[in-house]
Amino acid sequence: MHRLMMMLAAAVITVAGVLAQAALAAGAEPKIVRVGGYQFAPYVSFGEGGTGPHGLTVELIALLNQIQDKWRFELVPTTPLRRYDDFARGRFDVMFFEMAGWGWSRRDIPLDVSDTIATDREVFIAQLYAGRDKSWFAGVKATKIAAILGYHYAFADFAGDPDEMRRRFDLVLVNDNAAVIELVLLGRVEAGVVTQSFLSRYLADRPNDLARLLVSDQVDQLYDLRVLTRPGLDPDAAAIRGLLARLDRDGRLAPLWHAYGLDPATFRED
Repeated sequence: MHRLMMMLAAAVITVAGVLAQAALAAGAEPKIVRVGGYQFAPYVSFGEGGTGPHGLTVELIALLNQIQDKWRFELVPTTPLRRYDDFARGRFDVMFFEMAGWGWSRRDIPLDVSDTIATDREVFIAQLYAGRDKSWFAGVKATKIAAILGYHYAFADFAGDPDEMRRRFDLVLVNDNAAVIELVLLGRVEAGVVTQSFLSRYLADRPNDLARLLVSDQVDQLYDLRVLTRPGLDPDAAAIRGLLARLDRDGRLAPLWHAYGLDPATFRED
C-alpha cells in the first residue's frame, strides 16, 4: 500500500509539473522580432504631416501581430544607406519588401531569403510637353535625373555609392519619391525615376498632375520583393512567408496589396 501511495504521489507531481509548464508557456511573452524599415513609399513612410511611420509594411506588421502571439513584430527605423550596418550590428533582424540585389549581395551579408511576396517596378517620368512623346525616354540616361539617395537603380548598374553615381550621371539625389516628382514638375530636372505603386497612388490623389507628367513604358527595374532575415532567426524567412500565406488564405492580404497598388502574389502554405 505504501508503494502504491508513493507511485500515486509521483504521478500527481508529474502531472502538476506538466500543467505548470503549460501554464508558463501559455503566459509567456511573445518573442520580439525587429523589422527594419527605411523611407520607401508606399512600403514605409516617415513623418509626413507630423505623422508616425505608416505604409504597407506598418499595416502588415499589425496584421501579423493580430493572427498569432508567438512573435511580436516591431518596426525599427533605419535609412537606405545605413540599413546594412544596422543589420550587421543586430539593430534589426528582418526586412520586408526587399531585394538581395539592392546592395546586400555586394556586401556578402549572410541572409535567409523567402520566395517572392510582391512585385513592383520603377519607371521614368518627365514633364509632358507638346511634341514630346514616350520615345523621348530612349535618351533619358543623358539627361538630368532626380533619384533617391541610397537606392539602387538598373540604369546605374545597381551601384549604391552616391559619389560613384554622380560621377557617371547628372543626378540630383533626394530623400523620397514625392521629392522626385516635385523636381520634375518644377522643371529642375529633366527626368525622374519613381516606384510605380507610389506614382499610382500619388496621381490618384492629385489628378491634375496626371496631365502634366509623361510616364515611360520603359521600366528601370522590376521589383521581385521578398522577406530577408538573419540566418538562424526564429521565425525564418519561410516561416514569415507562411504567415503571409495564412493571411492570404483568410482573404486579408489581397485587399491590402490592392490598396497600395500592388498585384497580389501567389501564396501557398507548405
